[in-house]
Amino acid sequence: MGKINDTPDFVKMGAQLKKDAVRFAGVTGVEFFKDSFQNQGFTDVGYEAWELRKDDPDPGRKVLVQSAYLMNSIEVFDANDKRIVFGSDAEYAEIHNNGGIVKIPITKKSRKYFWFMFSATNNTMWKALALTKKQSITMKMPQRKFLGESATLMGNFDTWLKKEIITKFKHL
Repeated sequence: MGKINDTPDFVKMGAQLKKDAVRFAGVTGVEFFKDSFQNQGFTDVGYEAWELRKDDPDPGRKVLVQSAYLMNSIEVFDANDKRIVFGSDAEYAEIHNNGGIVKIPITKKSRKYFWFMFSATNNTMWKALALTKKQSITMKMPQRKFLGESATLMGNFDTWLKKEIITKFKHL
């Protein structure tokens, strides 16, 4: 017959499960949000594809994936056993994630770039930008959500947590 002190330390098990859950949720969340770039859309309850680029100067390249800087900037900003905050420190992350109006100044350097792009692509859009008399261009950026609340992510986490609890109790 077992000894009285053979009773599992449920408090210790719970504390370890919390640590494991925070670690799992952090890694899984970052990968989930990075997958938006490969999937070209965001998955909440269901998948929602991103709007394609208009007058695409680089057809064939995925939306929001030029250098992969934005995708690779996704990280856990804050984590504890109550919540996890994901984010990106890329300066343009918010405008892509939420959409909005962007005012772009036209400088000598940007005109030089527009001429370069015109000569490289022969796309008249670049020539028009190089020759414009405007001092700035206002653009409406569509929302291309890659970070945010996701019922699918939470469901995946719930499934993992249930499996972990069952596994831990099976080995008692």
